[in-house]
Amino acid sequence: MKTKKLEISRVIKPEMVDLDGKGFRDKEALLDHMITMLFDAGVVDSKQEYLEAIYLRESMGPTYMGNFIAIPHGKCAAVKNPGVAFCRCDSGVFYHTDLGGGDVKLVFMLAIPDQMSGEEYMRVLSQLARLLVYPDFTDRLYQAQNYTDVINAIKECEAKLD
Repeated sequence: MKTKKLEISRVIKPEMVDLDGKGFRDKEALLDHMITMLFDAGVVDSKQEYLEAIYLRESMGPTYMGNFIAIPHGKCAAVKNPGVAFCRCDSGVFYHTDLGGGDVKLVFMLAIPDQMSGEEYMRVLSQLARLLVYPDFTDRLYQAQNYTDVINAIKECEAKLD
């Protein structure tokens, strides 16, 4: 039996989208804010355990993508359901990595349950990375006024990838 593939548009809820990210002094404050969104939405049940998964992943290679974009992600038992949080930081936040880093304005955080296969995990991550190379998609994220604008941009661009 074939299972339905995970789509980003199905796992990004309104309470996990912040279009007014302001006042973050550094990467750590930004990550804490986004993890709190996932926690409050019931996607993760331990902020600390999920944060450790994020930093474990960061130790394998930076999730700063350049072009003001970062995709922090972690896979662990604290993740109850797959989820994606999104934060737009108009003034930018310095996203430190072992290779230097840079300012980010568009940040997608993926929360992946332990039981999800590595193949599916990488497919979702790859899908998001592919969306973010489309200037039309990132322009729409910069212009979004609300959750509906964000989700419509994701859905329309996901359709182009299929």
